[in-house]
Amino acid sequence: MSADNLMMQSVNITVIGMLVVFVFLIVMVGIMKVLGKLVDAMEKYFPQTVPDAGDNALVAVAVAAASRFQGK
Repeated sequence: MSADNLMMQSVNITVIGMLVVFVFLIVMVGIMKVLGKLVDAMEKYFPQTVPDAGDNALVAVAVAAASRFQGK
């Protein structure tokens, strides 16, 4: 094999590899957009509930426990 032949093979493999990665990333972005729209559509049927943050005593206990666990 000549050096020119090896160089062309390496360029071909590099270009093919980069194209495969590029196509994969484009497909992944498309799938993520479709899943985002699916989640938005399902939000009507399964709404997220936000917990009430009015219980300050419970928050204080959680902060104290976290501080104690971290050793601070």
